Amino acid sequence: LVASAAVAGFASVAWVALALGRFAAPMSLAQRVVSGCVALVAYNAALYYFRERAHADAAVSYRAAADASSRFTRVGDVDVHFKRVKYVRGAPKRVVECMHGFGANVSSWTVRDTMVALSEALEADVAAHDSAGFGLTERVRDVGKYTRASDAKVCAAIIEQMKSDASSSSLETVLVGHSLGAVGAALACSNDIGASRVVLVAPAIIAGKTRSPKRRLPITIRVVLACITATATAATWCLTYAMKPFVVFVLRQLVRNKQFWINGLSAAIDKSRVASMPVNWVDGYRQPSIVRGWEDGMFRVVLAAVAAANSPAEIFRAALAAARRDLDDQAADDEEEDAIQAIVKSGVKVLIVHGENDAIVPVTNSRALVDRIPNARLEIVPRCGHMPHEESPQEFIRIVQSFCNDAT
Repeated sequence: LVASAAVAGFASVAWVALALGRFAAPMSLAQRVVSGCVALVAYNAALYYFRERAHADAAVSYRAAADASSRFTRVGDVDVHFKRVKYVRGAPKRVVECMHGFGANVSSWTVRDTMVALSEALEADVAAHDSAGFGLTERVRDVGKYTRASDAKVCAAIIEQMKSDASSSSLETVLVGHSLGAVGAALACSNDIGASRVVLVAPAIIAGKTRSPKRRLPITIRVVLACITATATAATWCLTYAMKPFVVFVLRQLVRNKQFWINGLSAAIDKSRVASMPVNWVDGYRQPSIVRGWEDGMFRVVLAAVAAANSPAEIFRAALAAARRDLDDQAADDEEEDAIQAIVKSGVKVLIVHGENDAIVPVTNSRALVDRIPNARLEIVPRCGHMPHEESPQEFIRIVQSFCNDAT
Protein backbone atom coordinates (compact mmCIF):
# COMPACT_ATOMS: atom_id res chain seq x y z
CA LEU A 1 0.00 0.00 0.00
CA VAL A 2 2.87 2.34 0.79
CA ALA A 3 4.49 1.61 -2.57
CA SER A 4 1.17 2.10 -4.33
CA ALA A 5 0.64 5.45 -2.63
CA ALA A 6 4.19 6.54 -3.50
CA VAL A 7 3.83 5.67 -7.19
CA ALA A 8 0.38 7.21 -7.37
CA GLY A 9 1.66 10.35 -5.67
CA PHE A 10 4.63 10.57 -8.05
CA ALA A 11 2.35 10.14 -11.04
CA SER A 12 0.04 12.85 -9.74
CA VAL A 13 2.94 15.30 -9.29
CA ALA A 14 4.25 14.42 -12.74
CA TRP A 15 0.84 15.02 -14.25
CA VAL A 16 0.53 18.44 -12.64
CA ALA A 17 4.09 19.33 -13.60
CA LEU A 18 3.73 18.30 -17.20
CA ALA A 19 0.23 19.68 -17.62
CA LEU A 20 0.99 23.10 -16.17
CA GLY A 21 4.56 23.29 -17.46
CA ARG A 22 6.00 24.75 -14.24
CA PHE A 23 9.00 22.36 -14.00
CA ALA A 24 9.68 22.09 -17.71
CA ALA A 25 10.25 24.28 -20.71
CA PRO A 26 7.13 26.01 -22.01
CA MET A 27 4.97 23.59 -24.00
CA SER A 28 2.15 24.04 -26.46
CA LEU A 29 -1.41 23.21 -25.43
CA ALA A 30 -1.31 19.99 -27.48
CA GLN A 31 1.89 18.89 -25.77
CA ARG A 32 0.39 19.57 -22.39
CA VAL A 33 -2.71 17.54 -23.22
CA VAL A 34 -0.66 14.59 -24.49
CA SER A 35 1.68 14.74 -21.50
CA GLY A 36 -1.25 14.91 -19.12
CA CYS A 37 -2.92 11.89 -20.77
CA VAL A 38 0.31 9.87 -20.60
CA ALA A 39 0.73 10.70 -16.93
CA LEU A 40 -2.91 9.83 -16.23
CA VAL A 41 -2.53 6.47 -17.95
CA ALA A 42 0.65 5.79 -15.97
CA TYR A 43 -1.16 6.72 -12.76
CA ASN A 44 -4.04 4.31 -13.40
CA ALA A 45 -1.68 1.57 -14.59
CA ALA A 46 0.29 1.88 -11.35
CA LEU A 47 -2.86 1.71 -9.27
CA TYR A 48 -4.06 -1.38 -11.19
CA TYR A 49 -0.69 -3.11 -10.86
CA PHE A 50 -0.45 -2.65 -7.11
CA ARG A 51 -4.12 -3.50 -6.60
CA GLU A 52 -3.57 -6.78 -8.43
CA ARG A 53 -0.45 -7.42 -6.38
CA ALA A 54 -2.53 -6.98 -3.24
CA HIS A 55 -5.17 -9.43 -4.52
CA ALA A 56 -2.45 -11.92 -5.48
CA ASP A 57 -0.88 -11.71 -2.03
CA ALA A 58 -4.27 -12.27 -0.38
CA ALA A 59 -5.23 -15.23 -2.59
CA VAL A 60 -5.04 -18.76 -1.15
CA SER A 61 -4.90 -22.27 -2.57
CA TYR A 62 -8.19 -24.00 -3.35
CA ARG A 63 -7.71 -26.40 -0.44
CA ALA A 64 -6.94 -23.58 1.99
CA ALA A 65 -10.28 -21.96 1.07
CA ALA A 66 -12.24 -25.09 2.00
CA ASP A 67 -14.40 -25.30 5.11
CA ALA A 68 -15.05 -28.11 7.59
CA SER A 69 -17.69 -29.76 5.38
CA SER A 70 -15.53 -29.78 2.25
CA ARG A 71 -14.21 -32.97 0.69
CA PHE A 72 -11.80 -33.61 -2.16
CA THR A 73 -11.43 -36.56 -4.48
CA ARG A 74 -9.01 -37.17 -7.33
CA VAL A 75 -10.76 -37.76 -10.66
CA GLY A 76 -8.16 -38.30 -13.35
CA ASP A 77 -5.75 -35.38 -13.08
CA VAL A 78 -8.17 -33.08 -11.25
CA ASP A 79 -8.59 -32.59 -7.51
CA VAL A 80 -12.37 -32.17 -7.29
CA HIS A 81 -14.09 -30.35 -4.43
CA PHE A 82 -17.47 -31.66 -3.30
CA LYS A 83 -19.78 -31.76 -0.31
CA ARG A 84 -21.80 -34.67 0.93
CA VAL A 85 -24.75 -35.27 3.21
CA LYS A 86 -25.28 -38.79 4.52
CA TYR A 87 -28.71 -40.16 5.33
CA VAL A 88 -28.81 -40.41 9.12
CA ARG A 89 -32.06 -42.33 9.74
CA GLY A 90 -30.82 -45.69 8.54
CA ALA A 91 -29.40 -47.29 5.43
CA PRO A 92 -29.87 -45.10 2.35
CA LYS A 93 -32.14 -46.21 -0.48
CA ARG A 94 -30.61 -43.89 -3.06
CA VAL A 95 -27.55 -41.88 -4.00
CA VAL A 96 -28.07 -38.41 -5.45
CA GLU A 97 -25.49 -36.24 -7.20
CA CYS A 98 -26.18 -32.55 -7.85
CA MET A 99 -24.51 -30.38 -10.50
CA HIS A 100 -24.57 -26.57 -10.44
CA GLY A 101 -24.96 -24.07 -13.26
CA PHE A 102 -22.59 -21.60 -14.90
CA GLY A 103 -20.92 -19.19 -12.49
CA ALA A 104 -22.15 -21.09 -9.43
CA ASN A 105 -20.63 -23.70 -7.11
CA VAL A 106 -21.78 -26.15 -4.43
CA SER A 107 -23.22 -23.26 -2.42
CA SER A 108 -26.10 -23.33 -4.90
CA TRP A 109 -27.14 -26.61 -3.22
CA THR A 110 -26.21 -25.70 0.36
CA VAL A 111 -27.31 -22.08 0.88
CA ARG A 112 -30.93 -23.14 1.47
CA ASP A 113 -30.00 -26.56 2.92
CA THR A 114 -31.31 -28.22 -0.25
CA MET A 115 -28.90 -31.14 0.05
CA VAL A 116 -30.01 -31.88 3.62
CA ALA A 117 -33.67 -31.68 2.60
CA LEU A 118 -33.07 -33.98 -0.37
CA SER A 119 -31.33 -36.50 1.86
CA GLU A 120 -34.26 -36.62 4.28
CA ALA A 121 -37.00 -36.59 1.63
CA LEU A 122 -35.40 -39.22 -0.63
CA GLU A 123 -33.73 -41.29 2.12
CA ALA A 124 -30.50 -40.80 0.23
CA ASP A 125 -26.84 -39.96 0.47
CA VAL A 126 -26.50 -36.69 -1.43
CA ALA A 127 -23.41 -35.07 -2.94
CA ALA A 128 -22.70 -31.96 -4.99
CA HIS A 129 -19.41 -31.04 -6.63
CA ASP A 130 -17.74 -27.96 -8.09
CA SER A 131 -17.33 -28.15 -11.86
CA ALA A 132 -13.87 -27.40 -13.27
CA GLY A 133 -13.36 -23.65 -13.43
CA PHE A 134 -15.72 -22.93 -10.54
CA GLY A 135 -15.79 -23.23 -6.77
CA LEU A 136 -12.84 -24.90 -5.10
CA THR A 137 -12.04 -27.57 -7.67
CA GLU A 138 -8.42 -27.49 -8.85
CA ARG A 139 -7.73 -25.28 -11.88
CA VAL A 140 -5.68 -27.50 -14.18
CA ARG A 141 -4.09 -26.42 -17.46
CA ASP A 142 -5.81 -28.99 -19.68
CA VAL A 143 -8.71 -27.22 -21.43
CA GLY A 144 -10.36 -30.58 -22.07
CA LYS A 145 -11.19 -30.86 -18.35
CA TYR A 146 -13.52 -27.85 -18.57
CA THR A 147 -16.21 -29.43 -20.76
CA ARG A 148 -19.60 -30.81 -19.69
CA ALA A 149 -18.52 -34.26 -20.89
CA SER A 150 -15.59 -34.14 -18.47
CA ASP A 151 -17.92 -32.92 -15.73
CA ALA A 152 -20.17 -35.93 -16.39
CA LYS A 153 -17.21 -38.20 -15.66
CA VAL A 154 -16.67 -36.43 -12.35
CA CYS A 155 -20.33 -36.99 -11.51
CA ALA A 156 -19.98 -40.71 -12.31
CA ALA A 157 -16.84 -41.00 -10.15
CA ILE A 158 -18.56 -39.43 -7.14
CA ILE A 159 -21.59 -41.70 -7.58
CA GLU A 160 -19.31 -44.74 -7.61
CA GLN A 161 -17.53 -43.48 -4.50
CA MET A 162 -20.82 -43.03 -2.62
CA LYS A 163 -21.98 -46.52 -3.58
CA SER A 164 -18.67 -47.97 -2.49
CA ASP A 165 -18.87 -46.19 0.87
CA ALA A 166 -22.39 -47.54 1.35
CA SER A 167 -21.15 -51.05 0.45
CA SER A 168 -23.98 -51.37 -2.06
CA SER A 169 -23.96 -51.09 -5.82
CA SER A 170 -27.72 -51.61 -6.08
CA LEU A 171 -28.78 -48.23 -4.67
CA GLU A 172 -31.04 -46.23 -6.95
CA THR A 173 -29.07 -43.46 -8.66
CA VAL A 174 -30.63 -40.03 -9.15
CA LEU A 175 -28.86 -37.24 -11.02
CA VAL A 176 -29.81 -33.59 -10.55
CA GLY A 177 -28.48 -30.79 -12.74
CA HIS A 178 -29.27 -27.08 -12.80
CA SER A 179 -29.00 -24.92 -15.93
CA LEU A 180 -25.62 -25.74 -17.58
CA GLY A 181 -25.18 -28.48 -14.99
CA ALA A 182 -28.23 -30.17 -16.51
CA VAL A 183 -26.12 -30.82 -19.61
CA GLY A 184 -23.53 -32.63 -17.49
CA ALA A 185 -26.22 -34.59 -15.63
CA ALA A 186 -27.76 -35.70 -18.91
CA LEU A 187 -24.39 -36.71 -20.37
CA ALA A 188 -23.64 -38.70 -17.21
CA CYS A 189 -26.50 -41.02 -18.18
CA SER A 190 -24.24 -42.48 -20.86
CA ASN A 191 -21.78 -43.60 -18.17
CA ASP A 192 -22.25 -47.02 -16.63
CA ILE A 193 -23.51 -45.81 -13.24
CA GLY A 194 -27.02 -47.27 -13.33
CA ALA A 195 -28.87 -43.94 -13.26
CA SER A 196 -32.63 -44.50 -13.16
CA ARG A 197 -33.91 -40.95 -12.75
CA VAL A 198 -32.68 -37.52 -13.83
CA VAL A 199 -33.94 -34.16 -12.59
CA LEU A 200 -33.22 -31.26 -14.94
CA VAL A 201 -33.69 -27.88 -13.24
CA ALA A 202 -34.16 -24.98 -15.68
CA PRO A 203 -32.01 -26.96 -18.15
CA ALA A 204 -29.80 -25.01 -20.54
CA ILE A 205 -30.42 -27.64 -23.23
CA ILE A 206 -31.83 -26.11 -26.38
CA ALA A 207 -34.79 -28.25 -27.39
CA GLY A 208 -34.86 -27.14 -31.00
CA LYS A 209 -31.44 -28.46 -31.95
CA THR A 210 -31.47 -31.64 -33.97
CA ARG A 211 -28.38 -33.19 -35.48
CA SER A 212 -29.18 -33.96 -39.09
CA PRO A 213 -27.97 -37.35 -40.34
CA LYS A 214 -25.11 -37.19 -42.81
CA ARG A 215 -24.59 -39.65 -45.59
CA ARG A 216 -21.25 -41.38 -45.88
CA LEU A 217 -18.77 -39.41 -47.98
CA PRO A 218 -15.49 -40.48 -49.57
CA ILE A 219 -12.48 -40.19 -47.28
CA THR A 220 -10.91 -37.41 -49.38
CA ILE A 221 -14.00 -35.21 -49.11
CA ARG A 222 -14.31 -35.93 -45.38
CA VAL A 223 -10.70 -34.87 -44.80
CA VAL A 224 -11.13 -31.67 -46.83
CA LEU A 225 -14.31 -30.74 -44.96
CA ALA A 226 -12.63 -31.55 -41.64
CA CYS A 227 -9.72 -29.25 -42.51
CA ILE A 228 -12.08 -26.40 -43.40
CA THR A 229 -14.03 -26.82 -40.15
CA ALA A 230 -10.85 -27.15 -38.12
CA THR A 231 -9.40 -24.01 -39.71
CA ALA A 232 -12.45 -21.95 -38.72
CA THR A 233 -12.48 -23.43 -35.20
CA ALA A 234 -8.73 -22.90 -34.75
CA ALA A 235 -9.05 -19.27 -35.90
CA THR A 236 -11.80 -18.66 -33.34
CA TRP A 237 -9.75 -20.43 -30.67
CA CYS A 238 -6.69 -18.28 -31.43
CA LEU A 239 -8.74 -15.08 -31.40
CA THR A 240 -10.27 -16.03 -28.04
CA TYR A 241 -6.84 -16.88 -26.63
CA ALA A 242 -5.41 -13.59 -27.88
CA MET A 243 -8.17 -11.76 -26.01
CA LYS A 244 -7.26 -13.43 -22.70
CA PRO A 245 -5.78 -10.28 -21.08
CA PHE A 246 -8.94 -8.33 -21.85
CA VAL A 247 -11.25 -11.19 -20.76
CA VAL A 248 -9.33 -11.64 -17.50
CA PHE A 249 -9.42 -7.88 -16.86
CA VAL A 250 -13.20 -7.81 -17.31
CA LEU A 251 -13.70 -10.92 -15.16
CA ARG A 252 -11.69 -9.40 -12.31
CA GLN A 253 -13.70 -6.18 -12.35
CA LEU A 254 -17.01 -8.05 -12.35
CA VAL A 255 -16.48 -11.08 -10.13
CA ARG A 256 -14.80 -9.11 -7.32
CA ASN A 257 -17.65 -6.60 -7.29
CA LYS A 258 -20.28 -7.61 -4.75
CA GLN A 259 -22.87 -5.35 -6.35
CA PHE A 260 -22.41 -7.22 -9.64
CA TRP A 261 -23.46 -10.45 -7.94
CA ILE A 262 -26.33 -8.79 -6.11
CA ASN A 263 -27.72 -7.32 -9.32
CA GLY A 264 -27.10 -10.46 -11.39
CA LEU A 265 -28.58 -12.94 -8.94
CA SER A 266 -31.53 -10.69 -8.17
CA ALA A 267 -32.30 -10.48 -11.88
CA ALA A 268 -32.11 -14.27 -12.22
CA ILE A 269 -34.82 -15.00 -9.66
CA ASP A 270 -38.43 -13.92 -9.38
CA LYS A 271 -38.79 -10.40 -8.00
CA SER A 272 -41.13 -11.63 -5.27
CA ARG A 273 -38.38 -13.93 -3.92
CA VAL A 274 -35.52 -11.43 -3.60
CA ALA A 275 -36.37 -10.23 -0.10
CA SER A 276 -36.63 -13.79 1.25
CA MET A 277 -33.16 -14.91 0.13
CA PRO A 278 -30.62 -15.50 2.96
CA VAL A 279 -28.07 -12.79 3.75
CA ASN A 280 -25.13 -15.07 2.87
CA TRP A 281 -26.60 -15.99 -0.52
CA VAL A 282 -24.33 -13.70 -2.55
CA ASP A 283 -21.25 -14.53 -0.47
CA GLY A 284 -21.46 -18.18 -1.50
CA TYR A 285 -21.15 -17.21 -5.15
CA ARG A 286 -18.30 -14.76 -4.50
CA GLN A 287 -16.21 -16.94 -2.19
CA PRO A 288 -14.20 -18.82 -4.89
CA SER A 289 -12.70 -15.50 -6.08
CA ILE A 290 -10.22 -15.73 -3.19
CA VAL A 291 -8.71 -18.85 -4.78
CA ARG A 292 -5.39 -18.37 -6.52
CA GLY A 293 -5.80 -18.57 -10.31
CA TRP A 294 -9.62 -18.49 -10.34
CA GLU A 295 -9.67 -16.20 -13.38
CA ASP A 296 -7.49 -18.59 -15.40
CA GLY A 297 -9.92 -21.41 -14.69
CA MET A 298 -12.91 -19.35 -15.76
CA PHE A 299 -11.13 -18.30 -18.94
CA ARG A 300 -10.49 -21.95 -19.78
CA VAL A 301 -14.23 -22.56 -19.43
CA VAL A 302 -14.73 -19.91 -22.12
CA LEU A 303 -11.95 -21.41 -24.26
CA ALA A 304 -13.40 -24.92 -23.92
CA ALA A 305 -16.71 -23.61 -25.25
CA VAL A 306 -14.87 -22.86 -28.51
CA ALA A 307 -12.92 -26.13 -28.61
CA ALA A 308 -11.76 -28.54 -25.93
CA ALA A 309 -8.15 -28.27 -27.08
CA ASN A 310 -4.91 -26.87 -25.74
CA SER A 311 -3.60 -25.71 -29.12
CA PRO A 312 -4.70 -25.32 -32.76
CA ALA A 313 -2.69 -28.45 -33.56
CA GLU A 314 -4.95 -30.48 -31.25
CA ILE A 315 -8.00 -29.12 -33.07
CA PHE A 316 -6.66 -30.32 -36.42
CA ARG A 317 -5.58 -33.71 -35.06
CA ALA A 318 -9.02 -34.33 -33.55
CA ALA A 319 -10.81 -33.25 -36.73
CA LEU A 320 -8.68 -35.44 -38.99
CA ALA A 321 -8.98 -38.43 -36.67
CA ALA A 322 -12.78 -38.05 -36.68
CA ALA A 323 -12.78 -37.78 -40.48
CA ARG A 324 -10.79 -40.98 -40.84
CA ARG A 325 -13.22 -42.78 -38.52
CA ASP A 326 -16.16 -41.39 -40.51
CA LEU A 327 -17.44 -39.55 -37.43
CA ASP A 328 -18.89 -36.06 -37.12
CA ASP A 329 -16.41 -33.79 -35.40
CA GLN A 330 -18.60 -32.59 -32.57
CA ALA A 331 -17.74 -29.21 -31.14
CA ALA A 332 -18.44 -28.20 -27.59
CA ASP A 333 -21.65 -26.41 -28.57
CA ASP A 334 -23.13 -29.76 -29.70
CA GLU A 335 -23.00 -31.13 -26.16
CA GLU A 336 -26.63 -30.06 -25.76
CA GLU A 337 -27.77 -32.42 -28.53
CA ASP A 338 -25.48 -35.13 -27.16
CA ALA A 339 -27.18 -34.64 -23.79
CA ILE A 340 -30.62 -35.30 -25.26
CA GLN A 341 -29.36 -38.37 -27.08
CA ALA A 342 -27.71 -39.69 -23.89
CA ILE A 343 -30.99 -39.43 -22.00
CA VAL A 344 -33.05 -40.99 -24.77
CA LYS A 345 -30.67 -43.93 -25.21
CA SER A 346 -30.40 -44.58 -21.48
CA GLY A 347 -34.16 -44.82 -21.02
CA VAL A 348 -34.06 -43.04 -17.65
CA LYS A 349 -37.11 -41.32 -16.22
CA VAL A 350 -36.81 -37.55 -16.52
CA LEU A 351 -38.27 -34.72 -14.48
CA ILE A 352 -37.90 -31.14 -15.69
CA VAL A 353 -38.46 -28.44 -13.07
CA HIS A 354 -38.75 -24.88 -14.34
CA GLY A 355 -39.72 -21.53 -12.84
CA GLU A 356 -42.60 -19.88 -14.65
CA ASN A 357 -40.81 -16.48 -14.71
CA ASP A 358 -37.34 -17.67 -15.72
CA ALA A 359 -35.70 -14.78 -17.60
CA ILE A 360 -32.50 -16.68 -18.45
CA VAL A 361 -33.82 -19.95 -19.91
CA PRO A 362 -37.46 -19.45 -20.99
CA VAL A 363 -39.93 -22.04 -19.73
CA THR A 364 -41.06 -22.49 -23.33
CA ASN A 365 -37.77 -24.27 -23.99
CA SER A 366 -38.57 -26.90 -21.34
CA ARG A 367 -42.07 -27.31 -22.79
CA ALA A 368 -40.45 -28.15 -26.13
CA LEU A 369 -37.76 -30.29 -24.48
CA VAL A 370 -40.26 -32.54 -22.70
CA ASP A 371 -41.76 -33.42 -26.09
CA ARG A 372 -38.39 -34.66 -27.32
CA ILE A 373 -37.63 -36.91 -24.37
CA PRO A 374 -39.66 -40.09 -23.70
CA ASN A 375 -40.58 -40.76 -20.05
CA ALA A 376 -40.23 -37.05 -19.27
CA ARG A 377 -42.57 -34.82 -17.32
CA LEU A 378 -42.55 -31.09 -16.67
CA GLU A 379 -43.31 -29.29 -13.41
CA ILE A 380 -43.60 -25.51 -13.49
CA VAL A 381 -43.01 -23.67 -10.21
CA PRO A 382 -45.17 -20.52 -9.86
CA ARG A 383 -43.64 -17.19 -8.85
CA CYS A 384 -40.18 -18.57 -9.54
CA GLY A 385 -37.27 -17.62 -11.76
CA HIS A 386 -34.15 -19.47 -12.88
CA MET A 387 -33.29 -21.15 -9.55
CA PRO A 388 -36.21 -23.20 -8.17
CA HIS A 389 -33.97 -25.10 -5.72
CA GLU A 390 -32.76 -21.81 -4.21
CA GLU A 391 -35.86 -19.65 -4.56
CA SER A 392 -38.48 -22.20 -3.55
CA PRO A 393 -36.63 -25.10 -1.90
CA GLN A 394 -39.66 -26.60 -0.14
CA GLU A 395 -41.71 -26.73 -3.34
CA PHE A 396 -38.69 -28.09 -5.22
CA ILE A 397 -38.17 -30.88 -2.66
CA ARG A 398 -41.87 -31.78 -2.76
CA ILE A 399 -41.80 -32.10 -6.56
CA VAL A 400 -38.60 -34.19 -6.60
CA GLN A 401 -39.82 -36.44 -3.78
CA SER A 402 -43.08 -37.12 -5.61
CA PHE A 403 -41.15 -37.93 -8.78
CA CYS A 404 -38.70 -40.31 -7.08
CA ASN A 405 -41.42 -42.12 -5.13
CA ASP A 406 -43.58 -42.59 -8.21
CA ALA A 407 -43.22 -46.25 -9.22
CA THR A 408 -44.79 -45.73 -12.66
